[in-house]
Amino acid sequence: MRIDPKKKLAGVLIPVFALRHKDDLGVGDTTAVKQAIDFCARHEIGVLQTLPINETGGDHSPYSAISSVALDPTLLNVTPQAMPWLTNEDFHSVVTDSVRSRLDEGPVKYDEVKALKHALLRIAFDSFKQGEKNAAEVKRFAEFKKSNERWLIPYALFRTLMDHHNGSSVWTQWEEDFRDPKKAIAYIAKSPKKADFERLISYYEFVQWQAFEQWHAVRGYADENNVRLMGDIPFGVSRYSADVWAQRDLFDLEWSGGAPPEGYFQGDPFTAKWGQNWGVPLYAWKKHKADNYQWWRQRVGMATSIFHDFRIDHVLGFFRIYSFPWIPERNWEFTELTEEEAKERTGGNLPQFLPRSDDEPEDAELNEKEGKVFLEMVMDASGDAWIVAEDLGCVPKYVRPLLKSLGMAGFAIPIFERDEETREFEPAEDMQPLSLGTYGTHDHEPLRAYYERLVEWWHGPDGSEGWKEVQRLMRFLGLDEDNPPLTFTEELHKTFLKVLMESPCWLALLMITDLLGTTQRFNEPGAAGDVNWSQRLEATLDQLEKRPEFADNIAAFQNLISKTNRLPGKIAAKSAK
Repeated sequence: MRIDPKKKLAGVLIPVFALRHKDDLGVGDTTAVKQAIDFCARHEIGVLQTLPINETGGDHSPYSAISSVALDPTLLNVTPQAMPWLTNEDFHSVVTDSVRSRLDEGPVKYDEVKALKHALLRIAFDSFKQGEKNAAEVKRFAEFKKSNERWLIPYALFRTLMDHHNGSSVWTQWEEDFRDPKKAIAYIAKSPKKADFERLISYYEFVQWQAFEQWHAVRGYADENNVRLMGDIPFGVSRYSADVWAQRDLFDLEWSGGAPPEGYFQGDPFTAKWGQNWGVPLYAWKKHKADNYQWWRQRVGMATSIFHDFRIDHVLGFFRIYSFPWIPERNWEFTELTEEEAKERTGGNLPQFLPRSDDEPEDAELNEKEGKVFLEMVMDASGDAWIVAEDLGCVPKYVRPLLKSLGMAGFAIPIFERDEETREFEPAEDMQPLSLGTYGTHDHEPLRAYYERLVEWWHGPDGSEGWKEVQRLMRFLGLDEDNPPLTFTEELHKTFLKVLMESPCWLALLMITDLLGTTQRFNEPGAAGDVNWSQRLEATLDQLEKRPEFADNIAAFQNLISKTNRLPGKIAAKSAK
C-alpha cells in the first residue's frame, strides 16, 4: 500500500488559471503556483491539488487537451525574471500598462492572453537562437528534445500546422496535405517555405522545454516546502489532438466518450436528456496492449516527473465508458429526437456503455477483469506516486472494492453518499479511510451555493421536500434539525469543515472556494459560453488570507489540521525526471 490511511493529511484544490500574483498576465502561472505552495506551507496544508495542465484547445477545457503530454504555455511565467532571454525592453514593448490593467479584470481572456504570451515566447526563442554560443543551454535543449522525441516531434509538427490553419486544431478540416503526418512531412520537405515551417517546429519544441523546466522547478520548490503536488490525468484526450492526429490506430473515432444522464448535472436540454458528450475518442485497447501500453506509460511518466501524486479523472472509463455514436458538434441534431428517430440517424445505434454494459453478470465480470489490467499498468508506470481514482457517477459495484485492493484511494463526497431507502446522508464516521474526502470537485457547486440552493428550495413551492432535505443535512452535521440557519453562516461553514476533517478519510481536501466560503464556480458541465475554466480568485492568496472574512476560515482550517492530526509528513526528496 503506497497510501497509509492512518497517516492523515489535509489538502486544497486550486486550478492554476484561477491563481493570481502581482506580475501575472491575466492568468495563473508557475510563479503563482509557488506562492500557493507558500500558502499551503504557512497553514500546514500537506497537499496542493491542481487540474490538468496540458495544453488546451479552443474550448480551454483542461479535460480536452490537444496533447496528452505537452504543457500549456498559457500557464508559464514569461516575465524577464523567469525567462532568461527576455529583456525588460522586450517585455514592455509587448505588455503595456493598459494591457496589464485590462487582463487583470474579470475572468481569463484566453485569446488575448495566449497571443500575448506567445508573442513574448517568440522573442525569447529568437534571442535564444541568436545566442546559441551558450553551449550549456544548447546542450540542455538538445537533451530535452532527444529524451522526449516520441511525443515532442509529432506535437511540435501538429502545433505548427495549427498555426498554418489559423489556430484550429480540428485536423479533419485541414487542407488534405496536412491531415496525415506522413503527408505533412512530405509537403514541408518540398515547400518553398520549408525553413519557416522548421523554425516554427523548433519554436514549439523550445516552448515545451521551457515549460518542463519551469514545472520541474515548481516540483523542487514543493519538495523544499514539504508540500505534495497532486496533478490530474484525464481519462480521455481531445479528438482534435496531436496524439489522435499522429497515432490514429490507438483510437476508435467512431464513438465519443461521455457520461450518462443523471439528476445532478443538467446544464442544458441535451445533457438532461442524453447525458454528457465529451467528444473524446475511445481507446483501441488491443493496439495499446500490443505496444505494451507505451502511450499510457509515457503519459503517466511525464505527469509524475512534475507531480508527486495524481488523480485519475473518470476512472470508470477504464472499465466501460458511456459512448455516443455522434460527435458533440452534432448534439443539437438529437436534442429533440426520440430514441427511434435517433437510431435512424445513426444507423441503429444509441448512446450506450462500451465495450459492454454491466447489465449481465458475465459482462460485468469481464469489464472488471479488463479494467484491473489497465489500472495495474497505470500503477506500474507511476513509480511510487499516490493515486486517487475519481470514481463518481454511475459506479459499478465492483469498482470500489477493486480500487481498495489495488491501494488506490477513491472519492468520498458526503452529500452524495446516501441510504437509498431513507435518503439520509451516510454518517461521516462511516466514510472509507482509503479515500479523498471532499464536499465537491471542480464540477460541483461550492458549499455556500449548495446551502443557499437548499434554503431556496425549502422556501419555494416544493418547500416540504426542501425542508426534509435541510433537516437531513442538519442531522448529518450534528446541528439542530428544527432550527437550521437561513443563510450560510460562519458557524455552519466551520461545522462543515469540522465534520470533514474529523472523518476517517485519509485525505480531507477542500476546493479553495469551500475553504474561503465563496460561491465562485470553475466549471458547470453542460453550460455554454465562456463561464467555464476562466474564473479567477479576486486577489492573491496572501491578500485573501489577510481579509477578515477569509482569515477566520483559514485559521479554523489550520486549527482543525492540528486537532485532527493531519499535519504534513516529511517528503522524501526526489530529483525530477
